[in-house]
This record gives sequence, C-alpha cells and structure tokens, in this order.
Amino acid sequence: MRRTLYTFLILISIISCKQSNRDTQIQEIPTEPIEIKASIKIPLSENEIGKINNVNLGCGYNYAFEENNLEISLPNTREVDIINKILSYSGIPSNFEIYKANIENAVATIIENQRYILYDERLFDYTDKSTKSRWSSISILAHEIGHHLSGHTLSSSSDQLKAELEADKFSGFVLYKMGASLEDASKAIDLLGTLSDTETHPSKGKRIQAIKKGWNEANRQRYEAALPPPPNDDDVEFYAFNSPMLIDKEHIEYAKDIGSDFYTDYGFLYGIITDVDKDFGSFRVRIIRMENTDDYWRDITGEEWDVVMDRIGFLDNNEMCHACAFNFKALMIPGRRLKFSMVEAYPGAGTSMNGVWFLTYAERLNGNAL
Repeated sequence: MRRTLYTFLILISIISCKQSNRDTQIQEIPTEPIEIKASIKIPLSENEIGKINNVNLGCGYNYAFEENNLEISLPNTREVDIINKILSYSGIPSNFEIYKANIENAVATIIENQRYILYDERLFDYTDKSTKSRWSSISILAHEIGHHLSGHTLSSSSDQLKAELEADKFSGFVLYKMGASLEDASKAIDLLGTLSDTETHPSKGKRIQAIKKGWNEANRQRYEAALPPPPNDDDVEFYAFNSPMLIDKEHIEYAKDIGSDFYTDYGFLYGIITDVDKDFGSFRVRIIRMENTDDYWRDITGEEWDVVMDRIGFLDNNEMCHACAFNFKALMIPGRRLKFSMVEAYPGAGTSMNGVWFLTYAERLNGNAL
C-alpha cells in the first residue's frame, strides 16, 4: 500500500512540473509590439492645413524629433527660393518635399517612404535676428537638405552622429558656393549647438569643424576649376625677378628721390597664371593666397587680376639682362604657380594710371605648390 501511495505521489509531482513548465513557457512567449505607422495628409493650398501623425523618425537640427499629431502648411516663398538655389549649387535633384510647422526646429524626416523637410519659421526669424545674418536660416535649411541628398536613413543608430557631421559639411560646402563667409556659415550652430556631444548630435565644436571642412573644400574647388595645369619644367632654373629688373630706372630713381619705398615695401601674393599676352606686356593671374598684405590689400583671394610689365628686355633702363629676359618669358606661361607682388601705377603718375598694376616681383613655384 505504501509503495502504491509513493508511486502515486511521484506521478503527481511529475505532472505538476510539466504543467508548471508549460505555464512558464506561455508566460515567456514575447508579445509582438504594435507598430504605429506615421501618416501624412498633404495640404494642397495656402489656406489648407495638413496633418502628420506619429512621427518618431527624423533628424532635428540640434535635438531628436518626435511628434504624435502635427499640423503642417505650405512653405513660404522665401524658403522655396532658398531650397531651389541650394539645389542648383549642389547639382543634385530634389528628393524631398518641404512644409512648415510649429515645431521650434527644422527636421529631415521620412514618412510613408517619402522624404520631407519640416521647419518652423519662428526658428529662422530667431536665428537670423540673434546672429544678425540671413545666412543662419539658410545654413539650417542646407543642413536638413544635406541629410536627404546624402541618402541618410534618419534612424537613431550609432551612425547618427556621423550623419549629422556629413550634413554639416554639406551645409558649409554649399554656403561657400552661395557666397557666405565661413563665419556666417557657422553662426547658426554656434548659437544653437551644445558644448558636448548628446546621444543624437555632436558638440558644436565638432559641427563647426565639419562646416569648415565643407567650406574649405568648395573654396579649393573654386581655385582648381578651369585652371591650366602646371608646366612640367621643375628641373629648369629660373631667376627671382625683383623691381630693378622689372621697373624702369626712372621710376625707381623718382621713388628714391621723394623718399618713397613704393617698390620695396610690399607683401607677397601667390597665384596661378591663367593667360599671357603674346608680347608679354601683361598677364592674368588668379590669386590663391596672400602674405603680409593686411595693411595694403583687401582680401582678393579667388579673384583674377590683370598685371602689366613696366619694361621687359635687354635695355639700358632696367637691370634685366639678355638671358634674364628669355628666362622671364619662359617663366610667364599659363599654369605657372607664381609668388609675386604688384603696385598700382608709379610715383608721379597722378590719376591717369589708377587701376593699372605693375609687376614688381616674380618667383617660380614648383609644380602644384600653393
């Protein structure tokens, strides 16, 4: 009897364990989350209000973006014009639509597989007034456009910080092409950015560096566009041509007589020769950079200037020797990288020579130096 009872109790225990395991397994089955998809109702006229629901995917300008119910309307003409100009300078067709909304932000987002930019005109007004620069709002728009044109998925992944810097770089690049200074291109993020990294956005220091990188890249492209290649003659020796070799003796003596350092007190310019007259009487040069010219020059970087020669040849009125003259003509060819200086007119010329720039120094730079 005892054996029978003992066997029965064991069977009860086994059955109980199996039931307990079954209950545990049922409890451990994960519940599938209910996915709430974002939706959008597009406004078709200026007076119509559109709707966006359940947006949790997007890149805000300086913080994450999430909205459950949002009213949107057609964008202002100014923002549409700015976007068209940005696209024209980028050379990439639009792959997004834009609407305005009361979000105190600017956002690149994807809804129903379509890309959108949402912006708050109050944010644009605030940044432009605070920085005293219209470029601030333009840079914000350019940043959001950069997300879309770069094909960013706009997810909150580990690549988000990288995506933000890529969009900042695009902003700097296109703002240079539109005519903004580096300072103007950076003002918005300097105002709105954070001092340290957040989960979704890098610090403003890193973002300003990304803007600078894009701005400088566009700057270099401008210089390199349509420029002739450097001549392949690095093994050839060239003189460094100074003012006694390039300027008429009478002009130099006149400057000395009146106590002027007209032909000796100058900073240097660095440029690329783009064209030379057949008689070597003048040449055109694109200015690449400037050195010690703050007191004499405004910033002419990127501009092309026509420069004339006072006297070139084997003559008694300067110190240009016969061999020097031939050497000079070999120097002055399109594509030449040149360190040089120039002065306007000459002492005693009055106003008749205003706007005429004379070469006072020329030195060859090897290859792609600059």
